[in-house]
Amino acid sequence: MEINLKKNADAFVISISGSLDIYTSLDFKNFLETNIPSQPSANLHVIINLEKLNYIDSSGIGMLIKQLNYVQELQGKFSIANMKPAIEKVFKVAGLTSYFQTIGEDEYREKYAV
Repeated sequence: MEINLKKNADAFVISISGSLDIYTSLDFKNFLETNIPSQPSANLHVIINLEKLNYIDSSGIGMLIKQLNYVQELQGKFSIANMKPAIEKVFKVAGLTSYFQTIGEDEYREKYAV
């Protein structure tokens, strides 16, 4: 797994490539919690770009939920962008499509792509 961070005026965009699974989910947690401000802020917006994510398992989904809760505890907003159809199917089967705010490819490119 590779993780990259881009900050623009509106959001922290964290891009994940490879796999988010039992072997990499703690790396994702540590990266996010190290790189976003830990002070509560209504202006905090974290976007997880899954454009290059090839695989996710239950550990990866669990970690996304934990990080969603972490950002919400900081009074921030947490979104997922650019899910591939196979990844989106996993979210649908798990009943999580309404749990996460998602950003489509066009909106992501228009507002957040750097």
